[in-house]
Amino acid sequence: MSLKLGLLGFGEAGQGVAEGLICTGVPIDILTWDILFPDAGKGAALVKAAERIGVKRAASAAEVAGHAELVISAVTTDQSLVAARQIAPHLGKGTLYLDFNSTSPGKKRQVAEVIDGAGAHMVEAAVMDTVPPHKHRVPLLLAGAKARDVVSKLAPYNMRIEALDGGIGSASTIKMCRSVFMKGLDGLLYECLVSANRAGVGDVVLDSLQKSFPGLDWAQLAGRKLGGAAIHSGRRAGEMREVAVTLTELGIKPLMASATADRLQAIADLGLKAYADENGVPKTVADFMAALAALERQGRAEAAE
Repeated sequence: MSLKLGLLGFGEAGQGVAEGLICTGVPIDILTWDILFPDAGKGAALVKAAERIGVKRAASAAEVAGHAELVISAVTTDQSLVAARQIAPHLGKGTLYLDFNSTSPGKKRQVAEVIDGAGAHMVEAAVMDTVPPHKHRVPLLLAGAKARDVVSKLAPYNMRIEALDGGIGSASTIKMCRSVFMKGLDGLLYECLVSANRAGVGDVVLDSLQKSFPGLDWAQLAGRKLGGAAIHSGRRAGEMREVAVTLTELGIKPLMASATADRLQAIADLGLKAYADENGVPKTVADFMAALAALERQGRAEAAE
């Protein structure tokens, strides 16, 4: 029999996972719902993606709940608890609910209270890399009493999943702490290289980093990190706000995490994602600087009108 999978949220993560699962050729029956589907403007691209990938669209979260033996929640960070509350009353007893969202351990436990309280079973997933390059094979850490049940259900699809022994919050704690470094590096590279480029010493600074840390290809790393920042900074800023909550829960003042959230939000507000959608994602440091220059010229032109 095909696995009956429900998918809450059909953004980048949901699309990538769905496409990867379908492309395995192993039978699967996916039904998805996204709150933007009814919006003729904002939802048009999502509807088109569902048609391209071959995923059925639901009319509501309740319809997804009625369909699925396993539900994956891949909504925006700030909507994870809202989505859980909307679907929980409609979940069948024993339904597995896999929360993909990058939220604090405390938020994961709140979601678990809602889902488990409805008679379903919450399992948290910490997504340990960007979904699009890996699709359904993005590395996942799972935690919760039913984590190994989820691993068993998804075993035919050759996913990269590790079930931890700890309870809800174990996986997200690892991801949140890791993100202090991974997303913090985005902010550091942006401030370092954009300021160096503006001063006319960008290449000199990159060469200096290469000499100090010769084990890394700094030009390649910086190009990849800045390109990712161009298209993911808005989402990552939200994640870093959850990281700040996590650190506070642990008794650590989140100075770096909060600053990273602010920097990533500022990058997102530049309009780089829209630029990348139209012109392609920057692949190198030079590409990124060219994108910034183009946006600055555009801003000056608009201000002059």
